[in-house]
Amino acid sequence: MSGKRSGPRAPKVRELEFGVLTEASVADLDDDETMEALRWRGADFGAAALRGATFVGCELIGVALFEADLTAARFSDSRVTRVNTPVLKAPDASWTGSVLEGSRIGAWEGYGAHLRATQFIGRKVTYANLRGASLTDAVFTDCTFDELDLMDCTGARVAYANCTIGLLTLHRTKIASFDLRGASIGAVSGMDGLRGATMTEDQIAMLATQFADHLGIVVD
Repeated sequence: MSGKRSGPRAPKVRELEFGVLTEASVADLDDDETMEALRWRGADFGAAALRGATFVGCELIGVALFEADLTAARFSDSRVTRVNTPVLKAPDASWTGSVLEGSRIGAWEGYGAHLRATQFIGRKVTYANLRGASLTDAVFTDCTFDELDLMDCTGARVAYANCTIGLLTLHRTKIASFDLRGASIGAVSGMDGLRGATMTEDQIAMLATQFADHLGIVVD
């Protein structure tokens, strides 16, 4: 019987497929009803109050979300692409079976969010605040974060591929099958949150000084 540990379990995500989508406008936005099988192209959502809004099988392409409030909004089997905004206000939002790609965001207010079977592709974010979020079957690919804050996050099967993270904050983070092998990490705050994570030897070497400081090791 081998004592070798098995690797982390891969996130379970599926390809997103749309049926026939109806082209929509800002007038079709409604936080009181479920919006289904709609597509917005280049629309300016302005300061739309979309707290608790539900998007099912929808596509948002190049929309302006400068002041839109997506608090507790629910996205299911939907795609949000090419969104450039100083602030993405979406705390407590739910993303299920969805794809968020090709966007530039100053601050992502995603604390308390629920991310399940969702892919994040080609996103550039200055500060991502996902404190207290739940991440299950989440994949980050070709993403750049100046700072990624996962304090108090819980979940399972989270993986990074070809990503760059300047500062990764992990205080009290508990994620099973946390695969960081595909991330270039500049610094970690909250080393205990790495417990159980999978990393490469090169990553460990790059963070050796921080590990030593955390463990109280004197390097002479």
